[in-house]
Amino acid sequence: AAQHVTGAGEAQLPLPLLQEGGEGMERRAARWNVQTAAIVGVVAAILWLTRHVLWALMMQLLGGYALMAMALPLCRVLEKRMSPGLAAALSFLALGLAAAAVLVGLIPPLVQQFRQVSAMFPAWLSWLEQRLAQGQSFLQERGVNLSPVRDEFFSTVSRYAGNAVSALAGAAAQTVRTMSKLVLSPLIGFYLLRDRRQIASLLILLLPVSWRARAVRAGREMRRETAGFLRGQLLVSAFVGTLTAVGLMLIGTPGWLLLGLLMGVMELVPYIGPVLAGIPAVLMALQSGWTQALWTLLVLWTVQQVEGSFLSPRLLSGATRLHPLTVLLAISAGGIFSGTLGMLLALPIVVSARGAMRGLRR
Repeated sequence: AAQHVTGAGEAQLPLPLLQEGGEGMERRAARWNVQTAAIVGVVAAILWLTRHVLWALMMQLLGGYALMAMALPLCRVLEKRMSPGLAAALSFLALGLAAAAVLVGLIPPLVQQFRQVSAMFPAWLSWLEQRLAQGQSFLQERGVNLSPVRDEFFSTVSRYAGNAVSALAGAAAQTVRTMSKLVLSPLIGFYLLRDRRQIASLLILLLPVSWRARAVRAGREMRRETAGFLRGQLLVSAFVGTLTAVGLMLIGTPGWLLLGLLMGVMELVPYIGPVLAGIPAVLMALQSGWTQALWTLLVLWTVQQVEGSFLSPRLLSGATRLHPLTVLLAISAGGIFSGTLGMLLALPIVVSARGAMRGLRR
């Protein structure tokens, strides 16, 4: 009854009703914005209050995903001949047996070499003091006095050496606490491996229909790049650690197995890690003279050349390699955010995000 029929036969509302309807829409929009802001604030507060629990759960999930990525190639082969559950169980069993064999073979010689290096530390400190005294005498003859600097240096070294046992105990306790947070990771990784197709389908159904195709592409790219990067980086680290240990053993550097393991672990932090791991190796070799130190440095340089020109191009394909600037910035950001753990997780996160962006852009 409130409509006026125009000459074209179209129905229009009178101006007062239009104004009232527009004001009602504005009120509803304002009320919706207030409710949305309140919900976002409550969710943000809950996330902030439970951040430690969420971080622990995230660590469990990341550990399980890493184990799943390592067991996935064998599981795919076994799934052609048996059920997914049995294939996943056998894959994790093989992975666990391999890890146990490595630990059983490495722990006794590592403990022995650690004791050897600890016993050599006083002799190395005495050798360093003699060399610094010679350098100080050389500089004093030319009018430069470094006695205060030398005394401060050795007092600092002695203080840290005296606290070495407590520092090692603290590091061991921290390692145990970190490992306890990952105690459920193998079980999570098993279920992720066995039910990965069902989990992917469930996650896709939770999304709006218009987003599903793009989400599938993004998920595939994330899985491809992250799994390829993790497998390639672990293989590169294993090869680098093995080659370093063998090379240092051949030239007679003390603690060669311990130094090789350190180099393999630090290889997970590209560019920065090998440099930090090479410093202890050169310092240990200096006790046997400059010739031994130069041979040690040559071995480390040769291994890095093999890694850069042969191992990485073949084990890390061009699709999963990162620009050096991106690597350095990501490692720096990870170290600032969460220390050593953040440095180790920075590159997998960057690779995963890159894969997601590539899938979303297609």
